[in-house]
Amino acid sequence: MSSQNTQTFPLGRSVIDAYMSLYDHFGYAVRICWAWVLIMTSARIAADLLKNHVLVDAAGAPILGFDLTFFIGWFLFVPVASIAVAWHRLLLFGAREKSAIYLRLDRLVWSYFGLAVALYVISLSPVFFVRGMGELITLIWSLPEAGGLGGAAPPGTLLSPTPTSIIPSMQVIAFLVFLALSARLSVILPGKALGLQGLSIRRAWLVTGGQTWSLMMGFISCVVPFLLLTALVRRSGFDFSLEDGALLHIADWLVIESMGAMLGLIELAYLTFCFRFFFPQSDERLSNDRSESAEV
Repeated sequence: MSSQNTQTFPLGRSVIDAYMSLYDHFGYAVRICWAWVLIMTSARIAADLLKNHVLVDAAGAPILGFDLTFFIGWFLFVPVASIAVAWHRLLLFGAREKSAIYLRLDRLVWSYFGLAVALYVISLSPVFFVRGMGELITLIWSLPEAGGLGGAAPPGTLLSPTPTSIIPSMQVIAFLVFLALSARLSVILPGKALGLQGLSIRRAWLVTGGQTWSLMMGFISCVVPFLLLTALVRRSGFDFSLEDGALLHIADWLVIESMGAMLGLIELAYLTFCFRFFFPQSDERLSNDRSESAEV
């Protein structure tokens, strides 16, 4: 079992290398992303077209309808997993996909996808817990106004849209815990892209002990640029819905998805360098993989 790494995590170098990786391999980045970007854009537009279509009764009142954005968001983890596998493998041992249309969707990608979703749900658990506590507190707080336990509480009173406003400090703490868990547990994802055995969530937690703050800062440093760039694009007026016309709406999602895919590679590269630091014992396996790749 790997013990806690006593060396200081090279935060600055890892972040710089992550940004430089996109610059150094920009052409390859475009090649592994463009086909998936088209698919993701199509999925987003399909959700926009369908989410307002609901079943109605004779009087025109809605019977059934739901926003597909939530489901599309989870579906888009699959293209991200596929892109991530190719990017990790390039940075770890120089493996390059040969096809001009990269749409890898094999067992390795699904395995990566499953682990990524599991880590995401685990990291979000504090946020879910705080929100649930907020809902419970709101419910209890509203009971006297709704007639008490024996009264007939109007649904609108009990389901008040102010679930966590009572405990805002807990929301902040939960978000920080989410960032800490994400930064520490995600370091095993590059290993999953190689199909390495023996990697576990518990092991990731153990080897990253004492490095939480550095990992969080690196994680934030690689995510913030996308958020800032997206905000700048939106504030510049580039924000088109279906009402603005089909072509503008398609262009809108193409730009946003392209930015997300390309800048997301910076975060993936950061995870790759984190994996190398915290799992140095994998170097021998990587060397073997490089040799096999060269022979092929």
